[in-house]
Amino acid sequence: MTLYTLRMNSGFRRGVVVLALVGAGVAAAPRNPDPAESLARVRLVVTTRAPTAAITVGGATIASYISSVLDGPPTVSASRTGRTLQLSGNVPGQSAEARFDIILADVAPGGTIAWNLTAGSSAGAEIELYSLSDLDRATLVDRFISDGTAAQFTSSPALLDSIGRIRIRPLLPHLVLAHYYPWYTSDTWRDPQMADRPQRPYSTDAQSDVNTEAAQALAAGIDAFSVSWQGLEADNGFNDRRMRIVLEAGRVSGLRVCAYTETYVANAGNDPAMPTDPQTVFEWLADLVDRYGSHPAYLRVAGRPVIFIYRAPLLTPSEWTELMARLRRTGRNPLLVGDFVRSPLIEPFDGEYQYTNIFSSGAALADLNGTESLRVRTYNLLRQGDRRRLWVASVTPGFDDRRLADRQTPHVVDRSNGSVYDEQWRTAIDTGADWVIVTSWNEWFENTEIEPGERYGTTYLERTRFWAGAFKAPTRDAPIHER
Repeated sequence: MTLYTLRMNSGFRRGVVVLALVGAGVAAAPRNPDPAESLARVRLVVTTRAPTAAITVGGATIASYISSVLDGPPTVSASRTGRTLQLSGNVPGQSAEARFDIILADVAPGGTIAWNLTAGSSAGAEIELYSLSDLDRATLVDRFISDGTAAQFTSSPALLDSIGRIRIRPLLPHLVLAHYYPWYTSDTWRDPQMADRPQRPYSTDAQSDVNTEAAQALAAGIDAFSVSWQGLEADNGFNDRRMRIVLEAGRVSGLRVCAYTETYVANAGNDPAMPTDPQTVFEWLADLVDRYGSHPAYLRVAGRPVIFIYRAPLLTPSEWTELMARLRRTGRNPLLVGDFVRSPLIEPFDGEYQYTNIFSSGAALADLNGTESLRVRTYNLLRQGDRRRLWVASVTPGFDDRRLADRQTPHVVDRSNGSVYDEQWRTAIDTGADWVIVTSWNEWFENTEIEPGERYGTTYLERTRFWAGAFKAPTRDAPIHER
């Protein structure tokens, strides 16, 4: 089985299926205010004898939160993500209590905050609201009691003395990356499943060809290639050989290089039908750090080699926590950016991205990116001394896998003369991305490529150059060191 066939057997990279296109053309790249303005840190404690209690917020946005169950039967749980604070699983008639430490965004200093409570029975609930300007000292500012199944309470933001005292720490410089696939040979371009081909057929096994690609990417504003990785044992050392070719191309051109793991084949047989094995993932990450992490072209942040993890939820949060602890115990400390959405994996990971959000557009795309951006960039504010997580927004020009024999249901998003790509970039910038990752430089089988091709020429390199320039435009924030 060839490596690119192995990849296609992974199945469609899923997203939220919504399609709406905006007008074409790259006329301007306005820089909107960062969405994470006017932050407040609060603690909400809910006590109830009802089976469930849910709280939503009006007049502000729940950016992120952490929760814990303080009292109640063993069945009680508290939500960990989303815009609803939820206590559930209580035994009716018994008392249960949960605590939510919350970062609120978009708090209007002169307005009111509405706390909307829905209880699972007429037993009602009690809410206590604390200001958390100081994480070590919570100050009670409001208490509300409901005797029914639904109620709304309001409080003044003026009571929250954390407003204006906490802020998101910027992570600069803004970087643009692109997913890179090293499985092409001269024979690949004869495959009838190809709907398009590069202007200049190439082999990723030829150093001069990869050098040319790296130079093209750098000229288009791309700072790093994120190279697909399937372990040292796959296809007789294929991954090691071609990773070294890409690293050498990076050394010659100045382009940075990092790895992204094809986690769905992280098992003894490199078989997508088998479960992902934590030990295999550990070995992959250890190999990446040991073999390439100190290479002069490898992308590092504060000395930590960057690794992207595709389909991170194939392992549980506890498996990731243990795996990362093992890496650190061995002296390895990579910066791991996981592919997930609205997931408790934000706790063990250093950053979040999604492989692609091409199947969302318009308001749905803005909501998805905005929600994840706020959550990732504010999560560290909930604990003293916690590390700032990295939000990496994905941008994709289009998608078309209808020619692939293993795809039972085709998925197609037309590029619409570039307007889809423009919308993806505009939304990434407007929702406060730390980095942007392009999906993809050369995934020709799914037709997400931006490198020069027969169908689109250099159009998408030119658009990438424009948007990368807008994304990297100077700001008043002080940079941190990339390397």
